[in-house]
Amino acid sequence: MATPLSPIPPQPIGEVHEWRDWFFKLYQQVGGQNAPNLWNNIDFTGSNITAIQIRQHNSLQGLQGGDSSGTQYYHLSQDQYNNVINIPTNGLTVTITTAKLTTGGTNGSMTFTNGILTAQTQAT
Repeated sequence: MATPLSPIPPQPIGEVHEWRDWFFKLYQQVGGQNAPNLWNNIDFTGSNITAIQIRQHNSLQGLQGGDSSGTQYYHLSQDQYNNVINIPTNGLTVTITTAKLTTGGTNGSMTFTNGILTAQTQAT
């Protein structure tokens, strides 16, 4: 049986007996002969996760989202996921309006085709 670990000695770390004794007792607690039995002394009463060392992410309880098969889980809502997978990989094709520069001016616009600026009307 390992010797109980006392509180950390109040003296500065150095060649004093108290520190050497404390480190030896610490070694016995976490790295000595008794160390392999430490995990056997943990009480998991009330725990819901079993076989924790091999628990896979998709097997954890309380996951939300994913596909209807229950094999894929996302940290997004279904709508967010759909928006992400529907982003074009070759760039957006869109026209955006730019704001007027003066009170009596006109809006401008910029047109992008496959992510490349193809037309621009300057705002005034």
